[in-house]
Amino acid sequence: MKTNLNRIAAFLAFAIGAMSVVAGWRAMQGWDPGYSVLGWLPVYNLIMGILTVLIPTVLIWREHRFAMPVAIGTFSLHALVFLVLVTAFRGTVAAESVSAMLFRLGLWLVILGLMFFAWRKNT
Repeated sequence: MKTNLNRIAAFLAFAIGAMSVVAGWRAMQGWDPGYSVLGWLPVYNLIMGILTVLIPTVLIWREHRFAMPVAIGTFSLHALVFLVLVTAFRGTVAAESVSAMLFRLGLWLVILGLMFFAWRKNT
């Protein structure tokens, strides 16, 4: 049974993935956001955006049994990159990049919460 909570979670996953694709693509095409961007970060954003649109979004929408593990893995990977940004690149990474990663992590927490409540509702 498709629940509204999972539909909302899938929509949010699609939205954050699409935003990452656009931001990563624009930065890789030479767009100057007005602050220093680490060379590998737009590549990460583009790749993770594409993967997010194609994998977690579809799994969440279909309520696949691997949707929760994939969503947790996606959140965990973003958390790892965030930790790298604030430790290894402290003083080098732009505050906007850190803020964008915090926004992404917060949205993935919302997605995971929606999925959890949908699961609880169905059990």
